[in-house]
Amino acid sequence: MAWRSSLLCCLFLSLSLAASARAATIRQNWVISYQFVHSDCVRKLAVVINGQTPGPTIYATEGDTVVVTVKNNLMTENTAIHWHGIRQIGTPWADGTEGVTQCPILPGDTFTYTFVVDRPGTYMYHAHYGMQRSGGLNGMIVVRTKAGSPDAEPFRYDGEHAVLLNDWWHKSTYEQAAGLASVPIGWVGEPQALLINGRGRFVNCSTMAAGACNATHPECATPVFAVVPGKTYRFRIASLTSLSALNFEIEVRTVILINSLFSFYYSICAY
Repeated sequence: MAWRSSLLCCLFLSLSLAASARAATIRQNWVISYQFVHSDCVRKLAVVINGQTPGPTIYATEGDTVVVTVKNNLMTENTAIHWHGIRQIGTPWADGTEGVTQCPILPGDTFTYTFVVDRPGTYMYHAHYGMQRSGGLNGMIVVRTKAGSPDAEPFRYDGEHAVLLNDWWHKSTYEQAAGLASVPIGWVGEPQALLINGRGRFVNCSTMAAGACNATHPECATPVFAVVPGKTYRFRIASLTSLSALNFEIEVRTVILINSLFSFYYSICAY
């Protein structure tokens, strides 16, 4: 009987080691700070991650552990990050809802988020403090299916593109928050631009004061998604708009792209 117990123990240990070997740990180090950007060609102070907005996309496979160490270099504001759609089973303190499941990250402090991504799909992350989300502190999480998973996708594709949509105002989040809290309320109004992956174009650039808007700035260049005729591509689309309801369309300009674009639509609708 002793040898049977030993055999079962070894078998259990082997299976545990095999499962852990398949899962990976994805590590990122972020520094959150203020930086002037030209997301829609107009110079504005934004909240950035490692100097960029949107922040870096997190790529993982279901079952992986994600570890993100966040340093708050906003010297006048707290911050917190919410991982939108991640279930946080067993890790509620990593959900990022400031004042509910975690204390905010104070200026100058560092906090490490650790959680498992247990389901494949397209997710988002964003600030959960004040209006930092609309000020640029956001990004995407892509979780792919693991080999042999029962959640395996019913279609094949040759490549993929991540598309993050959001609306953009020229007023700082401080000005907007002050208006919303005033009596009578000072409404934020319509956004000045709509951004794709942090890039857009303010249509009235020529009417602004000299130096305020630079229509040739590389940060507001039109985003380009490279495709090859005859290939199938998946577009992972997420919206982090604050007020705007958006429709996403792909315009067919040449006959040669029709097959690829049909595959885009199929992929979007199928999953």
